[in-house]
Amino acid sequence: MKQFHKNALLALTLGLGLTAVSAPAAAQAATEITFWTWYLSPKFDPYIKDTIAAFEKANPTIKVKWFDKQDSMVQDFIASVNLGSAPDVVNLNIDETGKAAQNGFLRNVDALTPLANLKSTFYPQTLANFTIGGKVYGYPWYGSLNEGVLLYNPELMAKAGVKAPRNMTELLNMVKTIKDKTGAFAWVPALKDPGGASFLGYFSSDGLPIYNAKGEAAFNSPAHVAILQKYVDLFKGGYFPEDALRKEAFQLATELYAQNRVAMIVGGPQALNRIKDTNPGLYAKTVVTTAPLGKANTQTGTSMGMVIPQASKHPAEAAKLAAYFTNNANQIAFAKIVPIVPTTAAAQNDPLFKGASSDPIAKATALVGASGRFINPGFKAPGNSDDLYKNFSDNIEAALLGKKTPKAALNDSVKFWNANMKK
Repeated sequence: MKQFHKNALLALTLGLGLTAVSAPAAAQAATEITFWTWYLSPKFDPYIKDTIAAFEKANPTIKVKWFDKQDSMVQDFIASVNLGSAPDVVNLNIDETGKAAQNGFLRNVDALTPLANLKSTFYPQTLANFTIGGKVYGYPWYGSLNEGVLLYNPELMAKAGVKAPRNMTELLNMVKTIKDKTGAFAWVPALKDPGGASFLGYFSSDGLPIYNAKGEAAFNSPAHVAILQKYVDLFKGGYFPEDALRKEAFQLATELYAQNRVAMIVGGPQALNRIKDTNPGLYAKTVVTTAPLGKANTQTGTSMGMVIPQASKHPAEAAKLAAYFTNNANQIAFAKIVPIVPTTAAAQNDPLFKGASSDPIAKATALVGASGRFINPGFKAPGNSDDLYKNFSDNIEAALLGKKTPKAALNDSVKFWNANMKK
């Protein structure tokens, strides 16, 4: 049927005395590009499909074929590159972008979109997160913050006689006071996480290096040891819940907070959704303010990006799609659906993040959404991060349980990292 219509159109143009080359552009075959996302389907199908439809309407000569990859994303991407069938646009995080760029799998996008345009669209730090060797390899997309905001129970804070901490030093200094005077824990730190950086984030947030100038692990200086010692002393004194070694910190914090057994949560707005469901009365009283930061005065976090594989057969069209999805209007539209942190500089002035509200979720979302300039991993993850993070986490646990001194735990982990790290 399609062939019939095509032939009929050609016959019509010739019958009118027109040359075939003057056929409308719409009759030309559209360029099809392939777009892979990571863990966005089915929850965000409407947003992705609507954005693709709007892009195709604005670019009628480009058609987009979308696939959402999940557990197998990285493996499938590497396989597609090796097989010569790479997609045109791929949604990767900061770490995976760095690895792919270093392996020669990606095009530098500042050769496809003028660097001036990229700089005027994105926060400097979010663009720097995707810059390797002086070249930009990804269009920053939605992000998240580790510290996020501070949520607190005003009644427990008043009972303890303390005010919201302005930084991590103040927070640590009030841990004993809150527990001694109220019986509730002050806060649940991320002490242990075999699959993530966890405690390394506390070093980074205080401005302490994870690596030395040679790229070797170097998180065992006296300053690093002193920080770990402080946490070990508080844990041994019963000032942090024992379950912090068995449960993910954010999950445990939301559980205990809803039971009035934790005074503060440092994290994202999503904690409030759980509290609203389990303890509506406490939710209504919860105060939301800016998160306490370490001595480096930076939030840590990460973001997704959109990259263009070196093997893409349609890099110009791919760049158009990546730039379109990551522009300010489309990131703000996404933020209205889920509390992401936009990576576009204009987001901080958007009305979505400016409105005053007494509702805790609305206030937290506003504080976080306008904080994209802070998105910074803090340090570069090593190539074989799973093995190294597990070793680090095991050593932190050994220190907390008194099986090793903090100094020995960090020395042992640094030794393991430098013997096994793939840079």
